[in-house]
Amino acid sequence: MTFKKRNIQSARGSQRAMFTQYIKNHFGSKRGLLRAYVGGAARYLGRYKQFAQIDFSKVNRLVFICNGNICRSPLGEAVAKMHGVDSISYGLDTRGGDHADPRAIAFGANKQVLFGHHKTRKINEYKPMPGDLLVGMEPRHTSQLILLYGNKVQITLMGLWLKRPTAYLHDPYNTNVIFFNHCESMVEQATTALVAKVKEKK
Repeated sequence: MTFKKRNIQSARGSQRAMFTQYIKNHFGSKRGLLRAYVGGAARYLGRYKQFAQIDFSKVNRLVFICNGNICRSPLGEAVAKMHGVDSISYGLDTRGGDHADPRAIAFGANKQVLFGHHKTRKINEYKPMPGDLLVGMEPRHTSQLILLYGNKVQITLMGLWLKRPTAYLHDPYNTNVIFFNHCESMVEQATTALVAKVKEKK
């Protein structure tokens, strides 16, 4: 192999590594990248419009939903409570009784949002109450919630309340620290926006 070919291969390898790192830092994984773009296209076509049409005058409690109830939803619950809005969180795929992810707890602590006492709750423990707004993190969460509860309660997507709306907030559990904190920051920002909407209508 010539020196020139080795340099070309080395440059290509470096470019691939940089691109892979970019994906990990901004989307969590290749699956996160794909789901983000699919969700973005669906949102652009109006597929999730119904989840942004919330009657906040009827909302008394925010119910945050994610997969394991250890990273995203417990932070949303804690942020809402810190701002004086009744809230709780559940996991669609959790055994229940576990602590929140230490990285999520540390992120919250840096924002003066404390939830080290949190224990995971299974979705089958949830009892719909008048005034509940279910807040899913991913489109598949809303699909599951509709199957479980139909029109008994209002349902929305967390990312729709960001300044730059998104339909999909990737599960940060198996991601690097950069994306983990990025995702938690979006949860915090979207929850703050939801809290403002709830208080505005009271």
